[in-house]
Amino acid sequence: MGDLRHNPYESVEWDEVRHHEAQLHAHTAHPPTDGHSGTDPPETVIDDYHAAGYSVLALTGHEYNISEPTWPWHEWDRDPAQLGMVAVQAAELGGSDDGIDHDLVSLFCDLADTSGLSVHEALDAIGEAGGLAFFPHPSRYDDGGDWYVEYVESHPHLLGVEVVNAADRYPTDRDVWDTLLERVAPDRPVWGFANDDYHGRGEPYTFDRSRNLLLLEELSAEAVREALVEGEFFYQHVVEGDPPVVEAIRHDPDRAELRVEARDDDAIQWASAGSVVGRGRRFRYRDADVDGYVRARLVTDGGSETGTQPFLLE
Repeated sequence: MGDLRHNPYESVEWDEVRHHEAQLHAHTAHPPTDGHSGTDPPETVIDDYHAAGYSVLALTGHEYNISEPTWPWHEWDRDPAQLGMVAVQAAELGGSDDGIDHDLVSLFCDLADTSGLSVHEALDAIGEAGGLAFFPHPSRYDDGGDWYVEYVESHPHLLGVEVVNAADRYPTDRDVWDTLLERVAPDRPVWGFANDDYHGRGEPYTFDRSRNLLLLEELSAEAVREALVEGEFFYQHVVEGDPPVVEAIRHDPDRAELRVEARDDDAIQWASAGSVVGRGRRFRYRDADVDGYVRARLVTDGGSETGTQPFLLE
């Protein structure tokens, strides 16, 4: 194995950043519908995530239920600045009669209708509007990781895939991620997202169980966007007990070593191509039998998990 080609955390000033919880896939009851949508009004979803400690929230109305994104929050008498939050304009595209046949979450974008568009054309429209995107719950489909390659390679603003959805409804989502990384790394990073896909407390989804932990020096829409683009975040999934806390990630190029500083060394695993290729806080990548990438995951005895974004290896 050669050198580390890309470390998404290389520019993080660990003494300066704060961890900000971000929920990027949450549904509401706006507008009211008898179809598959959220059961809580936007103001309730905003208040609940705010009370749970989140500082970044995207309300992702289904394309087949909305005519425009559930944004801005002032329409529901909520001011993100007063709440100390960033409201991300977003939508879950797909599923309408004439729209794309594969769900796609758009961020920082007003696109809410993909009628007559292919997936490539929808991604083009998001890019032209200055937005970002990721594919949710990829294991819901029978496509496998190979299906996503052409889209990732063609659209730089397509950031990645959801690797944990709700209470890990699709456990093979991370397998899809690994397959995709095997195909495109080290030329292209693919970030992994975790989200509640919230639909309501009475629905078979979750609240505050799957999230993204952004590393920000300041809380602003610009900083949130930059962290998502650069991969300066972790994904987290709560099963039993709090997920592990990563305090810093260090790189020693002379020793060809990545090191995770965390409160529980025993929880650290290094994964590549769907297999565990190392354990413990230190990983010597020139000594390892991996090709293209490696990622760290910290798993507690209760199953709660914190995962890094992939480190690209040449």
